[in-house]
Amino acid sequence: MSPEKPFRDPDHISKRGVWYFWSPEWVRGTDSTNKSFGRIKAIKEYNTVNLYMQSKDGNLTYIQGSIQQEFKDWHEKRKIDYFFLADELDPDALDDIILSSES
Repeated sequence: MSPEKPFRDPDHISKRGVWYFWSPEWVRGTDSTNKSFGRIKAIKEYNTVNLYMQSKDGNLTYIQGSIQQEFKDWHEKRKIDYFFLADELDPDALDDIILSSES
């Protein structure tokens, strides 16, 4: 079953008009009509975080283009928020905390 459209505004709209919703929904439109949605997954890799599209059978495909940088910018801003809200946290653990909010 494909994910439903979240009730809030998208976190990002790609150049082609595809909606992206980061945490906690982790979904994106399947095309610019945004009538159906697919699951995305953020994965920590090589000291960075990358987005992947998840197929119905669970396979992951790297999402191409500027959307990666938009997501990384959002992720870095969120890491700063978490860092200031919980000053005793290990900064290296912040990626895991943010990414574990996948539903």
